[in-house]
Parts: sequence; structure tokens; C-alpha cells
Amino acid sequence: MKISPALLHPASLRPLALACVTALTLSACVSTGRYQVDAPAVPATYGRGDATLNTPTEPVSEQPHATSADVRTDAWWTQFGDPGLDRVIDRALAANTDLVSAGLAVQRARLQAGLADNALWPQPSGSVSSSGNRPIDQSADWNRGSSAGVSLGWEIDLWGRLRTQRDIAQWEAQASQEDLQNTALLVISDVATQYWTLAFLNQSINAGQANLERLQRTRELVQARFDAGAVSRLDVRQAAQSLEAQRAAQSALVQQRVAARNALTVLLDGQPLSVADEPQQLQRVASPVIAEGLPADLLGRRPDLRAAELRLRNSLKTIKVTATQYYPALSLTGSVGTGATSLSDVLKNPVATLGAGLSLPFLNVRQAQLNTRLAGTDYQIAANGFRRTLYTALSEVDNALSARTQFATQVAASQASYDEAVEIERMYEVRYRVGATDLRTWLEAQQTRRDAELSLASVRQRQLINDVTLFKALGGSAG
Repeated sequence: MKISPALLHPASLRPLALACVTALTLSACVSTGRYQVDAPAVPATYGRGDATLNTPTEPVSEQPHATSADVRTDAWWTQFGDPGLDRVIDRALAANTDLVSAGLAVQRARLQAGLADNALWPQPSGSVSSSGNRPIDQSADWNRGSSAGVSLGWEIDLWGRLRTQRDIAQWEAQASQEDLQNTALLVISDVATQYWTLAFLNQSINAGQANLERLQRTRELVQARFDAGAVSRLDVRQAAQSLEAQRAAQSALVQQRVAARNALTVLLDGQPLSVADEPQQLQRVASPVIAEGLPADLLGRRPDLRAAELRLRNSLKTIKVTATQYYPALSLTGSVGTGATSLSDVLKNPVATLGAGLSLPFLNVRQAQLNTRLAGTDYQIAANGFRRTLYTALSEVDNALSARTQFATQVAASQASYDEAVEIERMYEVRYRVGATDLRTWLEAQQTRRDAELSLASVRQRQLINDVTLFKALGGSAG
């Protein structure tokens, strides 16, 4: 409503004072202090399954962490020492569609923050109008008129609502930036995973082709011995069955490679990796060295947790915004126009030409209390969700660290198993050629060697993918 200058007399300000007192009473009912939750107890060291190591750290700071570094500059993937992997990740970071979308979301959030900051300042507006009239029964000249005006509106931020909304928008912009970093981290890990999958499949297909050639020679040997009457037709059929089984296994690997290539092409924005650039084997790749006793505060670098923390703080701030929406809002408006009071009059008597508007939404106390409690409940739900996210992150890191230790054992054991299988196959081949054993025993030894070879490659692939998972869980390099 408009308030005339006469109403600015002290006696007329009593209703406004009453409104302020009522609003202050209401603010006591909707304080955000009652919605504070305990900080999560973060283990000082990763337990590796040992609960005695999971001692709580100091409570989490009430201030947001500093902006995280760009995960692209961390370049933790270079620790694998594979230039081919480095090149394909660089391509993905330059063209991935998910990263483009996340970047646009950051721009949008920053624009929203700019709008929220702009609301704290006077809002100008202008208008221009023109009109004309003439009596229809007279030949008089037209009566023409025109006017132009400029107005300025300013909502006084009595209760900090606009400032709080600005803070929320700025924190959301920071959270969107963390979303971008998290998207980059996920893209890098996905590219590395598909890269190692291609390396495993290419190595397995190459080994499978060598096995096909070996089985073909075995079949020819058995056929020659059958023609000489040294073995029965059963041996010929057993040799043929082993050969065809290997063909089927080879075909399955080829199809898996097609799927892996397509998955990597999607990550590269539809530009496939050339066959010449594909990794051909895993054995030359070294697993990065990671020091023992990683501190729990490394998780503070995870962009998904940082984004969740910022949005949790926003949720708490939203309680205040919800509450202050029911406080009296005072707006000042002023206008200057060619069809109104002259500018000189405004400067001489500003009170007479300014209007003040007071809205009183706080009168609906019940609705204010319910909406504020609803916002508080949303915050408590978000806080519990954040705690779960944090503990899940700790679990992911501990799982990856434990798996890293176990994979080292599995790789060593698988290598020893493969070496033994190669020697056993060689010995059975010698025995078969001199007639000291039957064909089935030799074929079984060949299959055992092939299984051991594939198992070794698979364990090595999963070890490298687990290393990628560990870096992703830590939010980057472990140092």
C-alpha cells in the first residue's frame, strides 16, 4: 500500500513498530538454530576393515572448503605411464558432451547468482506514452499529449532475506562448479576403464588367435596319426571339438571388443579411437605406487562431496529465507516523469514525491510456522543424506585400498599358475607325441593353460580398473 508523507509522523509509525515487534516475535519461533545437526565423525585413517583405526577426527569446519583445484591439472592418470591413455583422456576432456552440459550448468548458476546479487540494489524502470483526441462533431485540431517517466524501486532488506538468497545462489554456483569437476572425474575414470578393457580384449583376442593356430596344428597332427592307424577316430573328434570351442570363445571376445569400442566412442563425442591407437596388451602398464596411511581429509577434495556440502548449507539457509518471507517487507519507490512532478521538485521535497509500501505477510503465523518447519525437516533429511554419502565415500576408498592389496596377491598367484600351466602343457605334449599319454589329457592341459592365460589378463585388467576406482574415490591423486 502507498503511505503519504503525513503518515510518516511519529504517531503514525506505531503500527509499523507493532509490525516489527510481531515479526521479531515470529523470528524467535522460526530460528534456524533448532535445526543444527551434529557433524559426521570422520575416521582419521582408513580402516582396511580394522575398527581400531577408525578414530574420529575433529568436527567438520562450519565454513565451506576453498574451491577445489581443476581435476584436469591434477593429471593423476599420467602415473600409469601410458602415453596412449594420456592422449585419449585429453581428447575426452576436450569434447565430451557430459562435460559441455556441466559447463553450461555452471554458466546458468553464475547468472542466477548475478540476478540474486542484483536484487539487493535499486531497480530502475522507464515508460513512454503518447495519446491524441479530437471531438468527432467538430473540426478542431487534435489534442495531443505525451509523457515519459523513470521510476526506481528498492526493497529494503530489513531481515537479510535478499542477502541470504544471494548467498544461496552463490553457493549453488560453487556447487555447480564442483559438479563440473565431478563430471570430469567420472569421464576420466570411464575413459580409463574402457581403455583398459580394450587392452584386455585385444590381448585376449591376440592370444586366442595364437591358440586357434596351435589347436589347428594339433588337429592336423591327430589326423595324421589317425591316417597312420596310430589313434582312433575319437581322438580326431576330440581335437576338432577343442578347435571349435576356441572359435566360439574367440567370437565372443570380438563382440565384446565392438561394445568396448562403441562405449569409448560415446565418451569421445562420436569420434572413434583408431585401431592403431588402441592398446594391445596390459603387461607393460605399471600400477601407480600409493603410500600407506592415507589421511581421511583427502576426501575433502572429492567434488561430489564438496557439492553436497555446499547444497547442505544452502538447505540450512533456505530455512531463514522461508522464515523471512513472512516478515514485513518495506519497499521504496520513486518516479520522475514529464507528465508528473518535475525533477527539481523531487530534489526539493523528496519525501512528498516518494512512496513507501509495507506488506504484512507475517499475520499468517500458522502458515509461517508450518512452512519453516517444513524447510527445517528438509534440511535434516539432507543432513542425514550427506552423512550417508560421506560414509559411503569412506567405504569406497577402503574397499579400493583393500582390493589393491588383494589384487597384488592375485596377480602374483595368477602369473605363477600360468607359468606352471605352460610347463604342464609342454610336458603332456611330449608325452603324447611318444605315445605315453592319451590326447584328452593333452587337450585338457592346453585348456588349462588357456584358462590361466585369460585369468591372468583379467586379474591384471581388474587391478588397473581398481586403481582408477581408487583415484576416483579419493577425488584425484593420493598425495
